[in-house]
Amino acid sequence: MMREIIYSLPNQIAAAVGFVPGFPSSKKHYGNVLVCGMGGSGISGEILSVVYPDVQIFSNKDYDIPGFVDKNTLAILVSYSGNTEETLNNYRQLVARKIDMVLLSSNGKLYARKARHKVKVPHGLPPRGALGFLFTPLPIIIHGARLIRDDPRKKMLDLAKFLTKERDAIEQVAQKFAPKFVDRLLILYSNSPTFKPVANRWQCQLNENAKTFAHVNVIPEMNHNEIVGLGRPKKFNRDALLVFLHDPGAHRRNKLRVRVLKELVRNELRTMVDVEPKGRNRLQRIFWTIMLGDFISYYVAVATGIDPMPVDRIDRLKNRLSKFR
Repeated sequence: MMREIIYSLPNQIAAAVGFVPGFPSSKKHYGNVLVCGMGGSGISGEILSVVYPDVQIFSNKDYDIPGFVDKNTLAILVSYSGNTEETLNNYRQLVARKIDMVLLSSNGKLYARKARHKVKVPHGLPPRGALGFLFTPLPIIIHGARLIRDDPRKKMLDLAKFLTKERDAIEQVAQKFAPKFVDRLLILYSNSPTFKPVANRWQCQLNENAKTFAHVNVIPEMNHNEIVGLGRPKKFNRDALLVFLHDPGAHRRNKLRVRVLKELVRNELRTMVDVEPKGRNRLQRIFWTIMLGDFISYYVAVATGIDPMPVDRIDRLKNRLSKFR
């Protein structure tokens, strides 16, 4: 089931291009975008912010919304289930500030709320398996809100075609990499802020699908702190795997930093994996790498006899929280 869900990513993207309604016409000029969402729903806002760096896009992952949010903000609330309590709390606060909102959900309490615009996506998937449905509407929405000039629909359809062509090869690469991830302390580094959401997606998929721990950081920031502690306690070094996600568009000094970092820790941390994405543009390279991470998380689960579908601890946590109001 999870393999088929991962395989369907390009199909989701192509389908979503067709079902997203146009944003209501308005003369209003929005100054920034706030994307509210958690987990598998919220990652779409992180990706949006690096795909469109010229737009002020903020990803919110908390009960409260930032103080800067005002009537110049367009808020997009993403909750696949429609029942995410943090996002519902964001809705209440945004209503109080009279902020224009777009609601993106498959159903639930959120979709039942009033908003300037709503987008309903197909139901029946785990939120982490609906990335194509949850991300694709976002560029279309901000285009409709006149925050970006070019209509992104063709670009999204090109992405779907690219991933359809590449997905079998991506899966084969994942099958090759996955054994290296089994029973390892996974340390994931992106070599640019642009690929930080990609590393976050890898972390979340490894957490939820493979039920394994993973740590994430970004270069150059980790060179100013984490590099000193990397490799200690020494007793974990034999079981650690360093994974470098290489953004071809990274600053040349960041590429140099990766090379030097690997030389500095090679004697303590000897097992490393380098991921070099394919794609003609930033969007394609981001999603190529995301799809690879999704498949790796699935094949790590298979190798360890774990069912990638259930997320028992999340369910138990929500159940306990529901008893406290």
